[in-house]
This record gives sequence, C-alpha cells and structure tokens, in this order.
Amino acid sequence: MRTRIVAFTLIELLVVIAIIAILAAILFPVFSQAKAAAKASVGLSNVRQIGVGYQLYLSDNDERYVPFVTERTAPTGTPDTAEARKPFSYRWLLNPYIKSQEIFKDPSTAAWPAQAAGKWWTTDYGNNHNESKLANASQRTWYLANPDFGFNDDVSQSDLSDPANFIVLGDAARASGVPSRGGMYPQPWAFDDASLPDSQQQARMVARHNGKANIAYADTHAKIKTVAATWRSYSDNDWRRNPVK
Repeated sequence: MRTRIVAFTLIELLVVIAIIAILAAILFPVFSQAKAAAKASVGLSNVRQIGVGYQLYLSDNDERYVPFVTERTAPTGTPDTAEARKPFSYRWLLNPYIKSQEIFKDPSTAAWPAQAAGKWWTTDYGNNHNESKLANASQRTWYLANPDFGFNDDVSQSDLSDPANFIVLGDAARASGVPSRGGMYPQPWAFDDASLPDSQQQARMVARHNGKANIAYADTHAKIKTVAATWRSYSDNDWRRNPVK
C-alpha cells in the first residue's frame, strides 16, 4: 500500500509567508509604541521622585530651594574635577533624599558621553533655575530683568502662588541633543541659542516622549504635556512663580 505524502504547495507556502509578513507589519509598530510608552512612564516616575526629593530638601533647609543646579555655575577657580564640582550639581544636593543616581538618566535617551572636564554631572532632567546670581552675563541680565522666573536659594515654597503649576524640573537637553548638566531655560520664548555651538548652548525643555515632556511641579505631582502648553503667554506660564492669569 502506497503512503501518501502530504505537503504544502508553493502557493500555500507563499500565502503563509504573506500572512506572517502582514501580522509582523501590524504588530511591530504596536510593540514599538508599547516600549516607548513604558520608557515614558519610567521617565515620569524619575521626575516625580526628584520632585519629592526637592520637598524633602526644602523641609531641611528652611523651605528654601537649592542655590545651585549645575556644575558650570561653580565659582571661578573651582577645579574642573568630579569631586570639586559635585557640590554645585543638584544631583549631589538631592542625593541624601533620593539615594539613587540612576534616576537622573531617562531610558529613552542615548548613552551619556564619558565623564570629562565640563561634563562630570550629566543629567537628562533640567531645573527651572533662576540664575540672576550665577550665570554668564547674558543670562544673568535676563533673570535680573525677569525676577519672577525660576527658583534659587532666595525662593521659598511660600513664594509660589500656585505650586501645582510651577515647573521645578523637566525633560531637558541642548538644541543639538547634548544632555543637560542641570539647567533648563524657558526657550525659545525668553531667549534662544540654537544657532550657537554645543559648548555655548543652554539646555531647554524637550519633547522626547511622543511630542511631550515629563515635568515635575512644585507640589510634587508630575505630568506629561506638550512643551508649548507650559507657556500660554509671557504673564501666564508655568515658569513663573506668580503668573498672572
């Protein structure tokens, strides 16, 4: 008795391959979106934890914010080493309350450059810091003329008229994509430097999560929103301590 061999025809194999290809085309973008959403959620958790760290810092420091957020604002003459610069990084100032340096790295960003002079304390999250006392001449001039923007050690929690709508921290990088060292400035509404070389650019809020940024507010809540939504007008925006609505 002859045994009949059952096999797929070429047409059937091609149909199966085509179905698999169609399913892959449908599912791969879904998997990619799910992965991106997971990274955004981790980033949102990071900024919220840092925001809570700020609240703990405030409770131990007469309700006043940190004087420094970025190593580049260290006084003239400070050695450009990791150890000498760390007291001027918010990563170090909040370290006793956060206990993890890993949360300053957003999972959706590229690997940080190797530590070196001028980039010891890299971070993917920048602070809405008022640099009227610390920054270079152009920034200092702008903040002196716009004193209601941002925070420094002259600012206490009680100075905020609406903590739930005052930005403390958010996704940040320079226009070229180079990560922040702790700063985040209200660009392009206040001043812009996208045309400058990397070394002269300041960090800005960036929409790295499907067109939106993760932001921590002064009341410790965190949310994801479009960058433009933080600036409704010069008098009404999330960068001011006392917006006029």
